Amino acid sequence: MYKVVIVGGGPAGISASIYAARKKLNFLLVTEAVGGQVLTSGEIENFLGYSEIDGVQLVEKMMEHMKHFEIEPLLDRVVEVRKEGHGFSLKTMSGKEISSQTLLLCTGSDHRRLNVPGESEYTGRGVSYCYTCDAPFFKGARVVVVGGGNAGFEAAEQLINYAEEVYIVEVTDSVRADEVLKDKVLSSPKVKLLLKHAVKEVKGDGARVTGVVMESLTDGKVYELPVEGVFVEIGLVPRTELAEQLGILRNERGEIVVDCNNRTSERGVYAAGDCTSIFAKQIITAAGEGAKALLSLYHDITYST
Repeated sequence: MYKVVIVGGGPAGISASIYAARKKLNFLLVTEAVGGQVLTSGEIENFLGYSEIDGVQLVEKMMEHMKHFEIEPLLDRVVEVRKEGHGFSLKTMSGKEISSQTLLLCTGSDHRRLNVPGESEYTGRGVSYCYTCDAPFFKGARVVVVGGGNAGFEAAEQLINYAEEVYIVEVTDSVRADEVLKDKVLSSPKVKLLLKHAVKEVKGDGARVTGVVMESLTDGKVYELPVEGVFVEIGLVPRTELAEQLGILRNERGEIVVDCNNRTSERGVYAAGDCTSIFAKQIITAAGEGAKALLSLYHDITYST
């Protein structure tokens, strides 16, 4: 039986695994892929120690750190977890059975969908949730970025380098991006900001996206905007299926509720990163929360009676 199984290999899980190795715990890191959302983050300018670094490069640095401590993650997906005696039993997609005294859930989040007609049909054929991966495919094209927060403006910043026109669509009457990023993006003549607008449908010719049906939330006008790409950046949905299986308390957004020491409502289960109820969803906060959660867990199993 492991002392702890860390589920998820984003910045929270990676950070936790490094601290687990330093504490010489008998632990296992289980993840489908190392890096999580960082791999699709593009240029990063707010991670301590790096004024600018690409997401893929940052993951490479993290993996080097893991290698230094001889951490070898199990590349698999945990699909089932249950309470068993004084610990927990996990089952992976490949059929492995794993037992652990404690759990640290760093399961992250997935991109929120528009849930409009045509979105699923044209995903990968013009609809994208990864501007880092797909921006180069839209050279000279017209594209829509849905979302007026940092993620949407970061996507627009990348797309300016390739696309002919970039429409930023936001359902409210203002954008929420950081001022520096907002000023940089909106100063480009390629960018057009559509406030109080919503995408109602993705249109295509059966092979590729040809446009989106827009609705003005000011006057109710509905019209079709011809574009070849749709980049969806409207937030994240926490991956908390395992917490749900254990009956762990979650909030109205589906996030795992944690205390200041990353404990959940289930004794022996801790959580960190984007799957939790912490306010900030940033790479640096996930990494910090992963470290804090592991130290909290270590303290509890070492000193609690």
